[in-house]
Amino acid sequence: MLKFLMQVVAPFRPLLGLLSFVYICVITLCLAGLLHIVAFYFICLHQKEENNSAAVYHRLYEAWFFSVNIWLRYVLNVNWCLDQDQKKQHDSWHLVIANHQSWVDIFVIFAQIQGRMPLPKVFMKHSLIWVPFIGSATYIMGFPFMRRYSKVLLAKHPHLKGQDLETTRRSCGRFMQAPNTVLSFVEGTRWSKEKHSQQASPYKHLLKPKAGGIAFVLQAMPDKFKEVVDMSVIYPQENISFWDLLCGRIKSAKVVVRSISFPDKILSSTDYQPAGAHRAEFNECFNQYWSAKDKRIGHYKETLEQAADMPKQGAIKVTRV
Repeated sequence: MLKFLMQVVAPFRPLLGLLSFVYICVITLCLAGLLHIVAFYFICLHQKEENNSAAVYHRLYEAWFFSVNIWLRYVLNVNWCLDQDQKKQHDSWHLVIANHQSWVDIFVIFAQIQGRMPLPKVFMKHSLIWVPFIGSATYIMGFPFMRRYSKVLLAKHPHLKGQDLETTRRSCGRFMQAPNTVLSFVEGTRWSKEKHSQQASPYKHLLKPKAGGIAFVLQAMPDKFKEVVDMSVIYPQENISFWDLLCGRIKSAKVVVRSISFPDKILSSTDYQPAGAHRAEFNECFNQYWSAKDKRIGHYKETLEQAADMPKQGAIKVTRV
């Protein structure tokens, strides 16, 4: 009945948005609270079983997204157009990169990943560990935390050079005990026309990539990744804010998945330093790929626009290029 009202009466959409926001907050807080209780159980009461706790934490992580996705599908009537050709690989490491336009991207990418590989974890700034409840929840689940020192700080304190990488490696101890998925939005911020103009981005559909984050991950975790999984998220509409999603104004998005085979020396060599001595070479290699990705996204958008212009002829399949 609620979904029917929201489809018929536009003024109800802000109310739906508020209800959606409250629902996601309640689900997040409830499962985060349960996570802390389970962590206390394992650490304080059953220390011998602590090594088995990671599987339980991951189940709670999956339960969080499952609960959110139920609301998106059956209340907001969202139907993501996912790439069904992506293989299921739960027992290997994955480095996933994606273009970034809105917080909505997170839910689209999680839907694509669910059931095909472990739900992703992101490298988080070390300062975020102090965020009440959420910071501790991500720490319990084994999210890796990284500490980056600015050039100004390194100039004042040269002895800190290299310690950021070592600190990150130590924080990855639990994270690297079992295969995981690392997610990175390479642009570093959400795309907008204003940011695109300010950057004078040479790309039509993307901002300039910040390849340093990817380089940092590869150098901190050598020999873990055999390839990079690139996900392109394309929306058939202009307004794609998180609030639009909560209000039920976003009904679909297209995901195209592509595996990238970077040179072995970049992905598997402990001597190669993409965040250090070989930074310029790595950046050049990555920028070439980013330019190709921009052209592919343009092709995908054109295909979706053609599909929108010819509704009577059925949907047009977005092909890989």
